[in-house]
Amino acid sequence: MSSIPDPTELPTIAFIGGGNMARSLIGGLVARGADPARIRVAEPVPALREALAADFGVQAFAEASAAVQGAGLWLLAVKPQVMRAACAPLAATAAAASPLVVSIAAGITVDRLREWLGGDAAVVRCMPNTPALLGAGVTGLYAGPGVDARRRAQAEAVLAAVGDAGPPPAPRCGSARKR
Repeated sequence: MSSIPDPTELPTIAFIGGGNMARSLIGGLVARGADPARIRVAEPVPALREALAADFGVQAFAEASAAVQGAGLWLLAVKPQVMRAACAPLAATAAAASPLVVSIAAGITVDRLREWLGGDAAVVRCMPNTPALLGAGVTGLYAGPGVDARRRAQAEAVLAAVGDAGPPPAPRCGSARKR
């Protein structure tokens, strides 16, 4: 298993979506020492955008294309039904910048995300559970093609801001006993 970096060692992070889970992750990162100036958030709802900037000191943008500029890690935190539309304007930037893309959207595969982001994106798919909202979550993650150990550790560091994070345990199909 790779060593998880300290949040202060992470690249600039762009959150696409500023809802409850993004807010929890941002709060956890800042509480653990991440520099708010290196956290950018795209959120279309003005009240949410303003609250994130005021509460955490992060940079907030109305457009995702502005938020991802200069960010080495993108965290996709939008609802699954709008993910394709959220990715479309980012595809050219993803192809040029090669960021690590972490998705917390349920039900959208790594292959689909890579397709929507231009085909070669390094994508980590995960789903933090509800206790993550309280900093007590458990998040399993899957690293797709092109995600090396360093980038996987970066994804784990972001997710560890709200609890335990790492690969899911190996299946234990033979451990169940009939009684």
